[in-house]
Amino acid sequence: MNKRYTGVIASLAVCGMMAGLTGCSDDKQMTLDGTEVIIPTSITFECTETLPLAVGMDSLLVYTVGPETAEDKTLLFRSGDESIATVDENGLVHAVAVGETTISAVPKRLGAGTTASIFVQVIPEIIKATSIDVESQTPPSDEGKYYVTDEIQLTNTIYPADVTYQRVAWVSSNPEIASVDEAGKVTLLKEGDVEIYCVAQDRSGVRGEFKLHVDPFIEVQSLTINSTLENLSLPSDGIRLDVTYTPSNGTAGSVQWESNNESVATVNRGVVTPVGFGSAVITATCTATGQTATIEVTVANGKYFWNGANGFRGWICSNDQAAEERTAGYWRVFFPDPGTGKWRRDIKRDLSNGNHVWHSDYPVYAIKTNLQKGGNNTFDIRDAGSPKDNNGTELSDGTRLIMWDPTGKWTGFHEFNLFQVKIADIPNENVDKSQPYYDIFWIGSFKNKQEAIDFAENEIKNKK
Repeated sequence: MNKRYTGVIASLAVCGMMAGLTGCSDDKQMTLDGTEVIIPTSITFECTETLPLAVGMDSLLVYTVGPETAEDKTLLFRSGDESIATVDENGLVHAVAVGETTISAVPKRLGAGTTASIFVQVIPEIIKATSIDVESQTPPSDEGKYYVTDEIQLTNTIYPADVTYQRVAWVSSNPEIASVDEAGKVTLLKEGDVEIYCVAQDRSGVRGEFKLHVDPFIEVQSLTINSTLENLSLPSDGIRLDVTYTPSNGTAGSVQWESNNESVATVNRGVVTPVGFGSAVITATCTATGQTATIEVTVANGKYFWNGANGFRGWICSNDQAAEERTAGYWRVFFPDPGTGKWRRDIKRDLSNGNHVWHSDYPVYAIKTNLQKGGNNTFDIRDAGSPKDNNGTELSDGTRLIMWDPTGKWTGFHEFNLFQVKIADIPNENVDKSQPYYDIFWIGSFKNKQEAIDFAENEIKNKK
């Protein structure tokens, strides 16, 4: 094979000199009788840059030669190391031994000057796919639906992680309902049910699927906002507005939403997210008719409420010497083992990166907890001293409120750049070593201590 290919190279070199004498254009060549021909100018292998093959395995290279009008698209192939892999005149690669080499190709048409290559990696054995997970990177509408005209980006994960061939093909079970391109981008064309398949290209027969129900796109003609959003607190996740659409099966995506003060609240498809103190007006507009509806959002100055629903966002433990656990119902803080000493594990607001806590109309801070008695529960607030609340206030369900009341210390907004609660000096005998932790159920700001107590007791009553 090498001798045959070497002879071809010699011929190309000779013809290349002859072509140089004819003054041809880049993609054309004159034959000896003066006839103009179109020659190949590009070669593209239709596979990954690296072709993995097991010893003894064959693979036929798939490629395209451009331009389409080229009169002779025949290629000549060559292996950089035939002790690793060989290749025949049809592009059939045969893996000989473990190692790496390069397969190159040139057009047979003399004087073309175009080359391409692919890296071949010969391995002991092929690891085939066993399963494929398919997920959408494009969330559905607020109603959990996808509509005609939507575009959805799908991604795939192939198992096992060390699978030899990562290449996949995307296929739609019904292209009239939804089409999919080679990158997993789905375009929804018609109402109905469809499956999008991700098929492994390693002859394993493994595929993953993503099922879709495509709903029709129906323009909303009018709407009414039934919610009220007053006296809200921070931090807050999105609050879905109660909206009545006409027609009732109208597509929410046909309504445009905007906030006139995004420093207070943002809005996306009827979901309002408070982000700062103050007021904002949320406006919804039906794109089909221009009809509008509005709602005013008010976030009370200095009002905070942290709990499991928002993950006690921004609160951290003062050290990483023990575990912590956050659930929908509580934040569980584990103590590091003090040996024979006293137990301690503080919590604090993370005020790095410009984050701060602001004090204003809700100056009293309260923590509902089942913290063991004894020790010192100290609010360490810079500019406010370190007031202690060692015993807290007992609640009817056996939990306690630890509170700090700086009423009258400031007027208007005051910014804290340290906000820490020291949970320290708890006697050794007060903590069960088999369960060395305390739970925090919520942390909030209130107008006064009695409001905090009333809030806690009403919450307990409503849960019974």
